[in-house]
Amino acid sequence: MRVHLMIVARRTGVPLPSVVLDAARQGVSRAFPVPATTVTSDEWHSATGETALLSWSNEPEGHGLPIMCSGGGRVAALTGHLAEPSEVDRLLAVPRLGEAVTRTGGVFSIFRADGTEVSAATGLTRACPVFHAETPDVHVIGSRALLVHLVARAAETSSSRPSIVWDLAALESMVRAGYFLSDETPFHGVGALPPAAEIRVEGGRRTITETPLPEAREAPASRRAARAQIDELADALLTAVRPLRHTAEPVRLSLTGGRDSRLLAALLHKADIPFVTATSGHDDSPDVVLAERVARALGVRHSVARPKRSDDGTELVVAHPHVRGHNVLFACEGMISVYENIPAGIRFDPTPRMSGHGGEILRGGFLHNQAVLDAKAVRRRIDGLFSRNADLLTDQGRRHAQALASPWRELDGPGALDRLYLAHRVGRWHAASRASLLRGQNPVPPFLDNLVVRTALGIDPLWRRSEALIHGVINAFAPSLRDVPVEGRPWRFTEESHPSLWDRLRSRGLSSRSGPSGSSAGFLKASAASGGKPWNWRTEPSAELTGLLRAAVIDDRGELRADGLAHVVDATQVARLPDSRMDVLWHLYTVSTMLTDAFAAPGPPDLPSLRIPIPR
Repeated sequence: MRVHLMIVARRTGVPLPSVVLDAARQGVSRAFPVPATTVTSDEWHSATGETALLSWSNEPEGHGLPIMCSGGGRVAALTGHLAEPSEVDRLLAVPRLGEAVTRTGGVFSIFRADGTEVSAATGLTRACPVFHAETPDVHVIGSRALLVHLVARAAETSSSRPSIVWDLAALESMVRAGYFLSDETPFHGVGALPPAAEIRVEGGRRTITETPLPEAREAPASRRAARAQIDELADALLTAVRPLRHTAEPVRLSLTGGRDSRLLAALLHKADIPFVTATSGHDDSPDVVLAERVARALGVRHSVARPKRSDDGTELVVAHPHVRGHNVLFACEGMISVYENIPAGIRFDPTPRMSGHGGEILRGGFLHNQAVLDAKAVRRRIDGLFSRNADLLTDQGRRHAQALASPWRELDGPGALDRLYLAHRVGRWHAASRASLLRGQNPVPPFLDNLVVRTALGIDPLWRRSEALIHGVINAFAPSLRDVPVEGRPWRFTEESHPSLWDRLRSRGLSSRSGPSGSSAGFLKASAASGGKPWNWRTEPSAELTGLLRAAVIDDRGELRADGLAHVVDATQVARLPDSRMDVLWHLYTVSTMLTDAFAAPGPPDLPSLRIPIPR
């Protein structure tokens, strides 16, 4: 992981206060959750002392670009990766970063400075985020929200170790959804730069400009047109992984039985890039069964990581919620729920890794699981995203949620769900999750590559939703996967089309042979014993787990543990929360733990694991 911070004085010719620089150097230990002994750093200061760029990294020497690059009187630092590292010279030279970044292959953000101005820019997904704050004396821009906040607070308080001030209103989104459906952060005064945006400070004045996202063409009207768009996306994906052809170690692909990781397996196979696959799950889960079949069809080595069980196999062994919570809060800065599994900080491993996260971009974003597409249904879906679990909120919390929904409700057509997914599900949920990976791994996500996303957004979102696009790319890359079924429901274009009599007879005949082998339209459902869904210990109430989560949120008198939580949630409603709503209980636990204990100790607490009974 690389952490970058730019600080600029608001008054020309006035050097930065020493307390601000001291706060940055001290605060990085709280905001950069890796072993301190693995961290290297670099600094650049303008001749007048009014501008500074500070960078830290735990990546081994020689991995990727230098921590800072320079040329033409400018210095730049990147998070993430460029598809072609030499492109950094062009990014140093262009007059404005905004659109140049969105047309540069890779998944990255960039911070750039010279003697007269500083600027930073996000890609089309902002999977590598940029955070910003301003005070009467300084502008602060960086890749870690907590560090930006601490430095801005230092400028306000003249203390090198300032306390945290929370943005309590913004936390309603975390309570409801488990991530931010906005550009807000948990920290007062700190915002996230939008996707495809540039923030620039010159002469003490800050401006933010956004690059318009690509406009989608109409759906292809012929097989030839469809083939051309399939080839266009295929070419963009191949370009995104081209630098991996000479990787020292095989790419490690997390493979499931679904569509997106399968596409990555087919992509690596087509590009002739060495890779191995792994799946996490129980032996009888559809993901494990189908991932093994995909790996076998492609002739690659596959392994299965089975969840830890008790000696007699009747219980699942999981980390204590407080340990889990510490890892999530430190790695993701309180911007994703402890419901998610975030590993502890480890020494950086440069081996390239991939998973299918973010693949919905190629399937229409939030349209991928939207059944009805008329204007009312799309409006209901948007309203649902911003009102989910709103019964727990105070009136002030509900008003805040409604204000966030307003601009999205004004958009016309199903494309709103496509853009909403890009802006918030990828730009906030995935960005927070990705931060936890970057601190110890080298994730390379082709689905988030600027040129891949640009290509996808230029294709009709409803046609992407049909899944004919990615189905066509998979078949072009790896025809041997044609008859390996997918997990869950069938391919949408087969499910929603009207097949001929011959197609129906052929499908029945193939699906009756050897169980799940079937045709390209086949699919494998979850176990019927689990009600059609795999068992998930996080959403199944158990006395010990539920008790621990509740105790961290509300006390025996029915009062909220964190004073600030009362700003957005109603204690009476929280006390009545049924065990069936475990997901929101995890979210409440996240916010309550953050407000009461977050970022206090660098190491996780030493607590025993929990044992969750496995249903038979």
